[in-house]
Amino acid sequence: MNKKIIVSIVVVVAVLLVGYLAFLQKPKTEQATEKITIAEFGEVFLYAPLYVAQEKGFFNDQGLEVNIVPTGGDEKTFAALLSGNAQFGVADPTFVAISGEKGQPGKVVASILSGVPFWGVAKNKNISEINQPSQLNHYSVATFPAPSTAYTLQKKMFQSGGLQPNIKETAFGSLLTALEAGQVDIALELEPNVSAAVKSGDKIVYALSKYYPDFALTGLTALPDYVNKKPETVQKVVNAFQKAMNYIRSNPTETANILVKRFPEVEKGVAESAIKNMIAANVFPQNVTVSETGWDAAIQLRKEVGDIKGNASYEDYVVTKYSSQAK
Repeated sequence: MNKKIIVSIVVVVAVLLVGYLAFLQKPKTEQATEKITIAEFGEVFLYAPLYVAQEKGFFNDQGLEVNIVPTGGDEKTFAALLSGNAQFGVADPTFVAISGEKGQPGKVVASILSGVPFWGVAKNKNISEINQPSQLNHYSVATFPAPSTAYTLQKKMFQSGGLQPNIKETAFGSLLTALEAGQVDIALELEPNVSAAVKSGDKIVYALSKYYPDFALTGLTALPDYVNKKPETVQKVVNAFQKAMNYIRSNPTETANILVKRFPEVEKGVAESAIKNMIAANVFPQNVTVSETGWDAAIQLRKEVGDIKGNASYEDYVVTKYSSQAK
């Protein structure tokens, strides 16, 4: 046989073999990527760990393709798990216990926000920094409506100072407007609104994190059956959140860059200030293990407003093995 023909056949066979091997490999790659849905209360600046995990590819690094879906409420987020429309939820973790008392419990597998992200903002230059609750005497405070976490914690702060609560319940997004109009002396706000207000000339007079330093505000939740059947997937998701937490705490400027793309109405400088404030207040935890102290504080609050009647123990609702391994 002609030598050129033999060489041509060898080349063709080699090309076909490479193509065939690539074809065989493709399904394996696709099979290695697992699609999951994470339901969230809503798209809010505070959920930076979720957005960083997605934008920096930390989910992808774990072999996960994540779809993030806003639900419009903590109870709706947990309902998405019960219906099977989502595998994980990012919302108030106490809802696993609230639902548990109705016979449909959940599990909290990681902490997303472990501190109270509320700051008292004032316009009046005559209001000095408030270092103890009794100094709230004669001042009115705007908070989100009861029984919100903000309202309940502010009420407790008044009471711990021996004062009658002087709270004006105000719709989300309208607190600084009430402050500007002189309807209240102080607005209890979230970031990045706090940093935006400070940039406009207002000042922070207290941080609720000083009085409630460890509080399970937002958690990663899943159903018990899913946790038992898909432990490897749970571990991968928790790993991604731990990587996101490490990134945020080490790279506040880069984190701000990520968030302003998602929230273009927030200025870069304001976003960076907000991230740094939340890191300093330990709103973004160093590790994603839900502490027993933080859980008990959140549950106690729910008991006080009547959402939970029973014990709602840490052991019954919080799983720490995944977060411990992620560390």
